[in-house]
Amino acid sequence: MKENIKIWLKEGKQSKITKSIKKLASGFSGNDFEKIEGILNWMDRNLKRCEDYEKVLKIFATRNIDKVLKNGFTAGCHDNALVFATLCRAVGIPAKYIMGIDKLNPKNKGHCVVEVYINKDWIIVDQNSKTISLDIKRSDFYKKNFIVGKGLDSWGIGIKSFKSWKEKSNEVIRIISKIN
Repeated sequence: MKENIKIWLKEGKQSKITKSIKKLASGFSGNDFEKIEGILNWMDRNLKRCEDYEKVLKIFATRNIDKVLKNGFTAGCHDNALVFATLCRAVGIPAKYIMGIDKLNPKNKGHCVVEVYINKDWIIVDQNSKTISLDIKRSDFYKKNFIVGKGLDSWGIGIKSFKSWKEKSNEVIRIISKIN
């Protein structure tokens, strides 16, 4: 069955494409790869990472895209994936928000990346390391992580706080332990 790519251009409750997002997105031009590069460079220049661990735990997955941009800082890969996926959609690139948990240390570590649809194929962009994997099945992300969810944003996959992240990741760990 062929996937409907257009659903990955929609907005989620956390990733609404507002007038301010459209205005920001209008500054990214060129082909899809040039737009991706522009978005990543903009993020690098304009968003700082919050280094206060207690604050990160408090705000994890609680802010929408407008709030993250207004605050000017991220709580890590989760917020970075939210910003990157939303801006990709705003420039017309279908994007999936992907959340995973580390296969070697699932109780304490996770990572978020974005799959984008370019040239009739899905590729992975790790917005934190600015790396692109053209072969999803052989990407480091899929080799190193169990998938917690794929969606338009974290709220769409049921992650709205650090507590819900722990609950969802523990659910995945329980399922995997039954299989193994």
